[in-house]
Amino acid sequence: MSICKNCNKGLCHECLTEIENGIACTATCIDEVKLVNSLINRNKDSYKTASSAHQRNAYIYVSIGLVFLVWGYLLDGFFGFLTIMGVIFVIGAIFSFNNANKYKKGSVVDSNEV
Repeated sequence: MSICKNCNKGLCHECLTEIENGIACTATCIDEVKLVNSLINRNKDSYKTASSAHQRNAYIYVSIGLVFLVWGYLLDGFFGFLTIMGVIFVIGAIFSFNNANKYKKGSVVDSNEV
């Protein structure tokens, strides 16, 4: 006995339709299972690009942070508002690099599991 990917009903061989990555009720669930499959595939593609997006953002944060640090140092020394903003942007860059590494490691695990 097979189970529909959408409604989880048990199906006999006459009532089921095999779809790319699942089984659906012939009468009611074919479109829903195709939609679920397309969402899963789109999610896989988004996950792959998330690492590069986080890494790109980290470079932007570092650049902005360095500009604030240099500008703040030249105007106020190490204790001015601009220096504090520079430090905040550099910390944001560290978090963004960390997230990029997590996504890279996660995508390697996912490709090995498939």
